[in-house]
Amino acid sequence: MSELDKLSERDRAVLKSIFDPTAIIGDVTDNEDNFEDDEPEPTTSDYLESKTLSFRGAQLAEDGKLEEALEEMNKAIAAAPERAAAYNDRAQLLRLMRRDDEAMADLDRALQLTADRRSRARALALCQRGVLLRKRGAEEEARAAFAEAATIGSSFAKKQVVEMNPYAALCNQMLSQVLRGDKEIK
Repeated sequence: MSELDKLSERDRAVLKSIFDPTAIIGDVTDNEDNFEDDEPEPTTSDYLESKTLSFRGAQLAEDGKLEEALEEMNKAIAAAPERAAAYNDRAQLLRLMRRDDEAMADLDRALQLTADRRSRARALALCQRGVLLRKRGAEEEARAAFAEAATIGSSFAKKQVVEMNPYAALCNQMLSQVLRGDKEIK
């Protein structure tokens, strides 16, 4: 066994980041979500129907049948209007349909429904919100959304927070230039 084989996963990630300045340590060490409060949804008939309709809608969306998918997502919300995940699902579909304002409204509703929880549904809504905010150029609001999702346990959000950190970006740029042998930072 070589000395490199004895290194921890974290130590290997640090070495990788040194030799590849574009690598993010989290890419190697934190690829799994770890939600603090990932309680199961109720198993009432309304919730189960909503989940089934959302799943059917997702399948239709994958097949490119976006309008039909939207009908199923609407039914999913009607079946269980307090199910935050249904709003997340429809928001994702609306984003695919380039209906960002409607998607944002669904995300706002999902966040209202999860205001007192630190759940997967909340983290997913925050991540989608962050993506939409970045698209709109609202970097600070996006960073705040990703930061909250990261504290809940979203690995995607953690990576976004690192990527959006202007100091980390500058450090990566400087390290990259040093490793290439550039003399001046641009």
